[in-house]
Amino acid sequence: MNRYSYEIVKDDSRLKLFFQLMYAETFYSPMHWHSHLEVIFVLDGYMTVYVNEKKYTLKKDDIFLVNSKEIHAARSSGKVNYILLQIPYDYLSGAISQMSLLQFQAYYPSITTTATQKKLRECLFNMLEIYSAQEDGYALAFSGELFHFLHILYKHHSKRITWESKEKENRNLEKIEEITHYVKANYQKDISLSEVADLLNISPEYFCRMFKKHTGQTFMEYLNAVRMMYFYQDLIETNYSINDLLERNGIHNYKVFIRMFKDTYKTTPHKLRKELSANAL
Repeated sequence: MNRYSYEIVKDDSRLKLFFQLMYAETFYSPMHWHSHLEVIFVLDGYMTVYVNEKKYTLKKDDIFLVNSKEIHAARSSGKVNYILLQIPYDYLSGAISQMSLLQFQAYYPSITTTATQKKLRECLFNMLEIYSAQEDGYALAFSGELFHFLHILYKHHSKRITWESKEKENRNLEKIEEITHYVKANYQKDISLSEVADLLNISPEYFCRMFKKHTGQTFMEYLNAVRMMYFYQDLIETNYSINDLLERNGIHNYKVFIRMFKDTYKTTPHKLRKELSANAL
């Protein structure tokens, strides 16, 4: 849980990608990005994904794609089971010309299922069955389903963008990346808007507009979310008092923080710590 700017994905050594059936309860993954194409297929429950200022609430049989280098965040307020497939950029660029200019459709809601969306779901279910069994030669069978999946996406659910648009995206990503790296190193301290705006040599007012435009949240919302993520990890992994954890993670406005914590984890830090202690007995 210590990466929230550029996220390193640990690929399967044989398949050269990441594929896993995920079982999660309440979780929150703050804004981050990676070079992989990410595919989420919800099997049960609900989760929310935030990409490019937009919020998507995913439910059973919904598919969602996060394009390479798109800034995104995810959260769940209850139990959710889903397939997570992350395909490295090099894997795609070897099969698709000018891959850097290709954008895939993001949201495939089950309520508007088309023939191609049905095929995409069938491919994902087949990949899950093959990967779970891992019989002799499974990598070949899995790769066949994966390439079928990608071909459907490429043929029916993609579009090309211009070099100018791509260069603009890259410049924006560089700016956001610089800020998230700074937050990673300094979230335990007091961080002001003027301080982070100075990093980009722009005014605090312009920085606020720019950050909200490209991330869909204010800088303070992001900073508080990162602090909350670390606080939560410390809460379940250490024996420090809650007051100590607040101080260790740079949290000073307890009322604002407790509202965020309850909204995300559906409980208070004290109740969660008590529940964890009871379960340990």
